[in-house]
Amino acid sequence: MRPLALLAYCIIWLACCAAQARSTGILIDDSATLPHDAALAMRWQQPTPRGPNGTRMTGTLALRAKLNVGPWLRHSGKIYLVLPAQQPGGVTASWTTQGRLLPGQVVSGGRTLVYAGPITTPFLEDTVLLTIVVDGRRLQQLTYHLDFHFEMDED
Repeated sequence: MRPLALLAYCIIWLACCAAQARSTGILIDDSATLPHDAALAMRWQQPTPRGPNGTRMTGTLALRAKLNVGPWLRHSGKIYLVLPAQQPGGVTASWTTQGRLLPGQVVSGGRTLVYAGPITTPFLEDTVLLTIVVDGRRLQQLTYHLDFHFEMDED
């Protein structure tokens, strides 16, 4: 391969690697979010297992989300709430907010946009009310630890 063609190939390859690195989210420090690592009390959606929702359990959890976005200050980006695949499987999370973050819904193994735009302060804060729905036949206990985090895709 000629040196100029090799150089062009290397530049294109590096650009592709950089684009791929940006498309996978960077973990945001949310250690100041309260309550941190709280147990979620699950309840049956219906008192008796009759009807289409008879096996579903729900739980709610109020969070004071505090995301350290200082590393992206004066940049624009997209922030996602990520719900990794986890036991017991088939977890759906929906949430409402006070307006700084977007409300939304995500299923286990996915992520959903909660913010897009300029980062103007070192911390992004909001009150989030999470509602979790899971198939109760798969749940081994009535207290459940939900594993989720936030990721940043820089524009």
